[in-house]
Amino acid sequence: MRVRRADWAFVLAVVAVVVMVSLLPSPRDRNPPIPGSPEHRAVSSEKMCSTCHAVGQSRPLTERHPKRQDCFRCHKPNAGG
Repeated sequence: MRVRRADWAFVLAVVAVVVMVSLLPSPRDRNPPIPGSPEHRAVSSEKMCSTCHAVGQSRPLTERHPKRQDCFRCHKPNAGG
């Protein structure tokens, strides 16, 4: 069995698509980091986030924000401080 030029073109196209998809930024990369403010530097657990970001608190989360309690999964600490 002989491999045709069209078969090689298809394999190359599939490899190119896989490489391009793997280079796309993850949703986590697009999330804002945890600010470097003094209040946020003191946060040591995700439970502390709800003291300001719960409904009725000073900075509640938007309606579009997922209702979860694993903040550090999506938001990384700000290295800039």
